[in-house]
Amino acid sequence: MPLYVYVIIAMVVIIIVQVIRMSHRASSHHFECTGCGTQFRVSAGRYMFTAHSFDGKCQVTCPACGKTGMMRPLAGKVTDSTDGAGGTDGAAS
Repeated sequence: MPLYVYVIIAMVVIIIVQVIRMSHRASSHHFECTGCGTQFRVSAGRYMFTAHSFDGKCQVTCPACGKTGMMRPLAGKVTDSTDGAGGTDGAAS
């Protein structure tokens, strides 16, 4: 087989691994609003397509007060999860 076929296969495998990794991170990371203190998580799709910073923050929208901003994920489980209702997917709210 030509070399480009191996390169394409490697790229597809890398993309699949990254999608699985991001999906797992989305289900295990929760956020706390800096405005109202509500704890929530975002759906895997929104988590994958939202802005991320190098220090681990993600741009999400609070489902309670509507504040959009860069928020750091919390470790562990939250007490009042909104099960994916918050977050942005790159579109303006």
